Amino acid sequence: MPNQTVARPPKAPSGDGTTGVLETRLVTGLLVLVALGLVYIAARGPIAAVAAGMLAVLLLLLAVLGRERLAFFAMMGAFATAPMNKGIAPGGAESPITPTDLLFGLAVMLLVPTLLRRSLRLPLAYTIGISLILITGTLSTLFSPDPLFSAIQFVQWLVVILGLLGLFALWAPTWKMIDVLLWSYVAGQMISIAYAPIGGAVGNRYQGLSHHTNEFGGAGVMAFATLMYLWRRNDAVWYRALVALAMAASVGSVLASGSRAAAAVIAGLVLMIPFVERSALKGFVLAILGALFVFSLPFVIGNSGEGSALARLAGSADAIGADRARTEAQDFGINLFLQHPLVGNGFSEALYVHNVVLGVASSVGVIGLLGYFLVLFTLARPIIGNHPNRRLGYVVWAFIAITPTFPGLEDRTLWVPMAPAILLAIQVRMTSDKKKPAAKTALVTR
Repeated sequence: MPNQTVARPPKAPSGDGTTGVLETRLVTGLLVLVALGLVYIAARGPIAAVAAGMLAVLLLLLAVLGRERLAFFAMMGAFATAPMNKGIAPGGAESPITPTDLLFGLAVMLLVPTLLRRSLRLPLAYTIGISLILITGTLSTLFSPDPLFSAIQFVQWLVVILGLLGLFALWAPTWKMIDVLLWSYVAGQMISIAYAPIGGAVGNRYQGLSHHTNEFGGAGVMAFATLMYLWRRNDAVWYRALVALAMAASVGSVLASGSRAAAAVIAGLVLMIPFVERSALKGFVLAILGALFVFSLPFVIGNSGEGSALARLAGSADAIGADRARTEAQDFGINLFLQHPLVGNGFSEALYVHNVVLGVASSVGVIGLLGYFLVLFTLARPIIGNHPNRRLGYVVWAFIAITPTFPGLEDRTLWVPMAPAILLAIQVRMTSDKKKPAAKTALVTR
């Protein structure tokens, strides 16, 4: 009788996935080489020693937390530093790279193996919009008076409008992870608010840890809109109280910044609530609160600081000067746009326009502006749908409303909290695509 015994396959590896002594020795040898390299670097001077120490800590965290978990912590750090933007960068307002950029770069490097296994599915309107921006942006840069500087500015814009949104679309984190990231952004703004009295006022206006008072106000707006989404993510009393306190602090930061546009945007976001929530009762309550606010407005303005947003809305002296400067910047942008209205003039002078929408129009012309509007439409549209997380659209609408008063196309303070909205747009599109065949079948059956 033949031998019926079948040899068992070798036992599957366990633990971290190593398959034998050879792999273990290779990893150990690599770590020894890295340690020797860090010692050599540290001996080159104090700055090199600090860099070597930071790299050693990074390797330790990588070993303890793992690649994907460390990448997520880096993302949290990027979101937390975004409200401060260039305010905490070594070069200040002139710095081309911020801590937010470095943390995002670290997260992307750690996520590369994960991203390579994912497929990218983008909404059609977004794809068309980005294509128009790429074509017109490239052409306008080539024929710009300063092609090199224009190319640098164009790439910086693409990092957020294509790179950041594409990263979230490809990475596709869960909604709980999105909540943690958005709370990180809110926490960063709360830290900036806490620092504002320490940093002092600039002309009776506060800027927290950001590099400008208007940036501080813009971060307050984005934090407020983010909290409007986070409000419905948990119905526990302690959670709602925490969100309400953070919202009050965000409104306070807007008023302390003196940004009139930021104050107006928050008012607009509040007025959107009855339409988004589809509630007549909430509309009635808001109307009563609005009437009370209007009635008390003279008292509030009289007791607010000279540099507050309300005082400046009432027409304080520095507000008049700011209006004159904005009018000059607007006229400059319009004249720049009229020079080449179809494909634009490049990005070398977009910063001086002090209006993102007009800056886009003057940089890439009407065709590129259409592409930009398609991108914003893709992100803003889901708020009127039925997706359970559609309130993330508040952040997009806050971005749309505040950017006409901001100069930077690539402003991390505004772009970072809005980036996860691309996931909402993708999920809404996928849901509608699944419903179409069913609708056709029902029509044929009838």
